[in-house]
Amino acid sequence: MDFGGKEAIVISKILLNTPNEDLTDERIAELSGVKLNIVRKILYILNENKLTEFQRVRDKRSGWYIYYWTETFGNLPNLLSERKDAVAEKLDIRMKFEAENFFFICNNGCAGRFIFIDAMDLNFNCPNCDGGILSEERNKKKVSFLKDTIIKLRNE
Repeated sequence: MDFGGKEAIVISKILLNTPNEDLTDERIAELSGVKLNIVRKILYILNENKLTEFQRVRDKRSGWYIYYWTETFGNLPNLLSERKDAVAEKLDIRMKFEAENFFFICNNGCAGRFIFIDAMDLNFNCPNCDGGILSEERNKKKVSFLKDTIIKLRNE
């Protein structure tokens, strides 16, 4: 979850420390010393994640829109919970795939890893290196690790 690195932290602190001030992206850039285009990018990322809100007002003189930004960091626990649930779901899918399949790896240690049907199609010969034989990989520890990680994520 990358919101813009150090610049995002600086911008977030400005939003938090100036709650009663109408902050435009230009003002935030001025206070932070961060380039305006980067400030806008970070504000949009924060907004997509429901961590900022903006009010759009048309400037009567220029006709341009001015955006006034406020923080909504109270939504952060919900965002983290959603992200944690999404990670747990992906790990659950991976764990089931690992548990339901037999895997074969090259005995020469190259990066080849194949499910049984693919290894059988290859006559258990590694296509990535010369002379490698595909042997069954024991993945019970991997499945156990994934299961434990999922349980921890769901119990936090």
